[in-house]
Amino acid sequence: MKKTLLLPLMFLTILGLPTRAFAHAIETNFAMSSDFARKLEMKTTYSTGEPLQQAKVIVYAPDNHSKPWLETTTDDKGRFVFVPDTSIPGEWEIQIIKEEGHEDYLSIPVDSKGIEVNHISQGLKRDIHYAFIPFNPLQTALVAGGMGLTVFLFRRRLK
Repeated sequence: MKKTLLLPLMFLTILGLPTRAFAHAIETNFAMSSDFARKLEMKTTYSTGEPLQQAKVIVYAPDNHSKPWLETTTDDKGRFVFVPDTSIPGEWEIQIIKEEGHEDYLSIPVDSKGIEVNHISQGLKRDIHYAFIPFNPLQTALVAGGMGLTVFLFRRRLK
């Protein structure tokens, strides 16, 4: 009896092994252009070094955090340029979003002279990466089958 249960259990275990990890971090590097601290050049990549191509970039001005001041995308090399309106001083918020869980947030201080590059900081991050990875049909079947098998064996053992 034990051998007949062992083979399907081994088969289900092998099918349930992960094929690839979903998690990798997003990194945004930046450099000031040479035109008097008015333009910030950014490059966003995965932690593997692969560029974050065509990622959505949303910029919020300090005076209105509910309405985007600018919406754009990164290029094929993960690059984009931020040129703030220096007549609106304060903390500018930049969100770089590829898909849920692959996001980066930066807080860029700007005064009347331009970007204060030494005070750029990581913005607030939502750590919800794993909450948005749904089960695929095989995983759903394995979980349901495992629960059913557990109930079946438990009831059988009680008799």
